Amino acid sequence: MDANSRSILGLIAEMNTRFVVPVYQRPYSWGEQQCLQLWDDILACGRQRASFHFTGSIVTIQDGTMSAQGVTPLLLIDGQQRITTITLLLIALARLAGQDGRHDLPFTREEIVDSGYLTNHFRTGDDHYKLTLSKNDHATCRSLIDNLEDPSHPVVTGSERLLENLAFFERRVGALDDVASVWEGLRRLEVVSIALTQGQDKPQAIFESMNSTGKDLSSADLIRNFVLMAYPVEEQHDMYQTFWRPIEEILGADAYGKTFDDFIRSYFTVAYAPESMAKADVYQTFKRYVLFNGYHRNDRMKNLSLKVKRFASYYARVTTGQVDDPQVAQALRRLAMLDMPQVNPLLLALFDSYDHKDLSRDEFLEMVATVESYLLRRAVCDCETSVLSPFVASLIARLEAVRNEEGNVAEALKAMLLNEAGTPRRFPTDAEFAHALATRDSFGFSRAFYLLARLEEAAGGTLPRRSDWTIEHVMPVHALASDEWAEAIGPDGDRAFEETVNSLGNLTLTTAAFDLQEGSFASKRERVAGGPDDCRLALSADVLAADVWGPEQIRVRTDALVSRALGIWGIPDLPEEACLAYRPSRKAQAGEQATFADLFEAGLVEMDDVLASANPLYPGHATVTSRGKIMLANGEMFDDPTEAYERFLTSQGASVTGLNGWMYWRRGEGGPLLDTLREGL
Repeated sequence: MDANSRSILGLIAEMNTRFVVPVYQRPYSWGEQQCLQLWDDILACGRQRASFHFTGSIVTIQDGTMSAQGVTPLLLIDGQQRITTITLLLIALARLAGQDGRHDLPFTREEIVDSGYLTNHFRTGDDHYKLTLSKNDHATCRSLIDNLEDPSHPVVTGSERLLENLAFFERRVGALDDVASVWEGLRRLEVVSIALTQGQDKPQAIFESMNSTGKDLSSADLIRNFVLMAYPVEEQHDMYQTFWRPIEEILGADAYGKTFDDFIRSYFTVAYAPESMAKADVYQTFKRYVLFNGYHRNDRMKNLSLKVKRFASYYARVTTGQVDDPQVAQALRRLAMLDMPQVNPLLLALFDSYDHKDLSRDEFLEMVATVESYLLRRAVCDCETSVLSPFVASLIARLEAVRNEEGNVAEALKAMLLNEAGTPRRFPTDAEFAHALATRDSFGFSRAFYLLARLEEAAGGTLPRRSDWTIEHVMPVHALASDEWAEAIGPDGDRAFEETVNSLGNLTLTTAAFDLQEGSFASKRERVAGGPDDCRLALSADVLAADVWGPEQIRVRTDALVSRALGIWGIPDLPEEACLAYRPSRKAQAGEQATFADLFEAGLVEMDDVLASANPLYPGHATVTSRGKIMLANGEMFDDPTEAYERFLTSQGASVTGLNGWMYWRRGEGGPLLDTLREGL
């Protein structure tokens, strides 16, 4: 590694070099905020003229060998955003200098274009351009240089971010009286130039720490880089195009933001079930997963990429409903409308079983409907949501065990949900659900549109789209200020109004742009009608048929809609013996009374046996002592596997707690779990 302080313009203009953004880097992503910060720094530095401004580091590594034209390509490990942005500012300055009558500038268009800032003069092909970007940015950046050299050359519009930021700088320099200060400021920008040595230094370690300036790297940036950097430089482009780019295209995640993070967290929840991944660091989890499973060896990273791609396709389908089967697509779209991402890992696991024909189409639809009912009932009843992520992870593991034993997975899911009665994970009963739905503020309910849309669909209509319809109060929220409405509300108006105005029976959907908070019942019916008869919702039929509308009519309609809801979002009906089959057996309960000392006395574990952590996130070992105790690496000893595992996790910096040590200690690497040995005892 060679590090030294350099002028950034001097670094860019160095003879016979060019900068190449690797395929694993994210696209150019700086927005106006980052450009404005750099602009302010350049102006301040240029106007003071007595100091230099340090703007971070530029990390490069030589990409192969020198070309036949004598140009050395340098991969940009860190610094793409800054060098690209400065390139855009240089283009803006060159365009300004090329305008007729601009002879008052301390630079010329030819100086910027031909002096090494933008091109390697007299070189051709890739070697001609000082900067080569990746993905959609490549063609746009190159066309901007070509257009400077030959104004008849068209500018490619593939990268909007590049063009927007160029326009930003053109507006800034065009409005500036003292453009010389910009040029002076650019000359005073300094960086630490770090040149890595191929085969000796570790660019991945540098890449992981690149969060000091600009925009933080997302988990997707880090993961993509980690995968591609497992291959030599000359193979990375093919690896990206063949194995990783399809994942990005499936997820639509060119910005590498929330979509990829949500997907990969769901993927690992499936992989690590029953452990919840809610608080885990996604990138570090990915690294441990790769290393623990040996994907970094023998070209197996491609196998992992194919597996991730398969689950990415599941994620895209379960979150958008883009499935060929219309009935399956509709079922998934309903769940997507609920917007409860905690359940996505379970849906991935179910779709994987469905895709591998372990679940029939009818079984899959039945399980999706069960999940939808479970989630909607819990939302209506304001059940605690924080319990869902760990519970979903537990369900995935338990259902996988049922599938491996060729049991009835659809029945098992219903039983497991029903067996949570009386706990924070409960499936609300008909009585609890009906009472909550009839008495709650449904207008303020975050899933009110979904609720009304599904009621409409169940009444024989099509599922309304959120973009076309809005929620409408039939009795308006300002009804008490109207004589007509006051008469319809009747005596004790304040109380009756407060009890019914936001209830389910007073809500419907309309194609109007917003909820009319005032207006007569006649005007309300006109809005609810929504135009021609074929646009009218079945949900609104009783409203349109009414002559008057007040608390009494609202209560009647509420009861009718609640009754309909009980049929749509039903609770599973299983005989008691079916539920008992998926409760902890008496054998298991008896086994829980056995102690680690019992295993030791029975010879199922012996002195000096190694206990290995079965959790890939937290690998480690403990040892069985001569007295039948569990000794951790730090010398602490425990009688109980759960207490030992809890302390082991703490020593590893884990945030998870409450795990059953019998389920996480193995006798030897790859050996049986202590729980399995206990069952044998």
